[in-house]
Amino acid sequence: MRQYRPDQSSLEQEEQERGDQLRQSAGLAEALAGTNPEDRSRLARILNLLPCYVVLVGPDYRISFHNKAFAGFFGPVDGRPCYSVLRSRDAPCAYCPPLYSVADSSSCVMEWTHHKSQHSFRVYTYPFEEAGNGLLALKVGFNITSVQRVRRALDLSEQSYRVITDSLSIGVALLAPDLRIQAGNSRLASWFGHKADKGERVCDILRCPSYAQTLSRSEGVCEGCPFQAAAREQVVREEEFPVVLEGSGERLMRLVACPVAPRRGRVRALIMMLEDITRRRHITQQIQRARKLEAMGTLAGGIAHEINQPLSALHLYASGLQMLLDRREEVPPDVARERLSLIMREAERIRGIITHMRALVMQEGNPSLEPVSLRQAAAGALALVRSQLQDQGIAVRLEMPRSLPPVLSNAGQLEQVLVNLLGNAAHALGSPQARTPRTLLIRAGEKNGGEKILLEIADSGPGLPDGGERIFDPFFTSGETHKGMGLGLSIVHGFVTLWGGQVYAVAHHPELGGAGFFVDLRPAGKALE
Repeated sequence: MRQYRPDQSSLEQEEQERGDQLRQSAGLAEALAGTNPEDRSRLARILNLLPCYVVLVGPDYRISFHNKAFAGFFGPVDGRPCYSVLRSRDAPCAYCPPLYSVADSSSCVMEWTHHKSQHSFRVYTYPFEEAGNGLLALKVGFNITSVQRVRRALDLSEQSYRVITDSLSIGVALLAPDLRIQAGNSRLASWFGHKADKGERVCDILRCPSYAQTLSRSEGVCEGCPFQAAAREQVVREEEFPVVLEGSGERLMRLVACPVAPRRGRVRALIMMLEDITRRRHITQQIQRARKLEAMGTLAGGIAHEINQPLSALHLYASGLQMLLDRREEVPPDVARERLSLIMREAERIRGIITHMRALVMQEGNPSLEPVSLRQAAAGALALVRSQLQDQGIAVRLEMPRSLPPVLSNAGQLEQVLVNLLGNAAHALGSPQARTPRTLLIRAGEKNGGEKILLEIADSGPGLPDGGERIFDPFFTSGETHKGMGLGLSIVHGFVTLWGGQVYAVAHHPELGGAGFFVDLRPAGKALE
């Protein structure tokens, strides 16, 4: 990130202390210059009580006066020049700001660190004229070691924050209350270039759909701006909209605006996080298309099993009638009428199955929720998978009281959920030789005094395998890859969540021993009040 210190209050306090020290040292210089020898001796005793060091240095680098703090920091003077006492040098320093300042009759401020003790000092130097000694340098040094440590800690913290933010795949920026950028990470700079420099307005960079350039001013304004809403309501605001990036064209971005340290009803700053979700949205759309294909495949499998029986009967009746005609025998009207009636019945049955399938798969968008009978939905789902269950020798136990209230859902989606759960149970039971008895339970009843309706589907199979906690994840499957894409239970979870319900599973049902799936649904009457 660009220059920004996490704790500005520490630096503000440091600057205030620096000003206080400057005024104190200036007052001390005036006091020393304006006193007679007797008062100066008294003042010297006072100076020995100060925590800062005070020293007088002549043009020849000799120390004519120092207080007790000076000796405590650097040891005894013993007539040695300042460069020997302070720097342990045998010759004067190549550059000495204090003495240059005195020569120009001006004051100066410098900071230095003692090589042995590693104490840091801020030194204020003033010209000081003493009778008989000419112009001297009065140096007042304050120990700022703790301040330097805080400063180094802040610098290290800032560097750490910069490394972290620059490593993120999202753009991060600190915004002033007027929505001008104060600091931003490298990702933001790579997306918008110089447009994301400090001082630029973030609205002029993003140009969200509500952005409007006014004629009377060069800056754009936003109707319903998420930043202004976050500052006004002091809550985190999120929004998604397309943004044009340099060299990348239009990208779909997710914006998060976070207010920082609200104080007395006002927000001091805002944090902006900007994430490119173009690829994620594309993957989500692919998953949704795959879910539709998986759902259609599941339904098509049930339809194929269900149509196979009436189609075989239709073929049998039609071929028998054709055989009679091929023999050129006279067909009794009653026999012909009976055969045609059977053919029409089976054809009508096939048409009913196809109509029912179209009603399930031809839904667009998110259908509205309505009161739905669980008994009717279960009957419709069983009609689609009955042949498959009969072929596998699976016995079905349907336990639903007639007084069961309707649930709030979508009829087509609820039937699709039941088809997926029943198909999943049939697949878990395997071939007819694999396990006996082969039972599938469909049960529903009121829960928590009628607050919810519990739908329960269980089987007598081997139960859920390892990784059962992931069974509702898209594309997760414990079977062979040719059995499906692993989206059936993900579809169930998505639909149930859309209705405001919950679905969960147990590895072993307490009654049948196989996998158990439980769906909590809202009663229509309770939800519609």
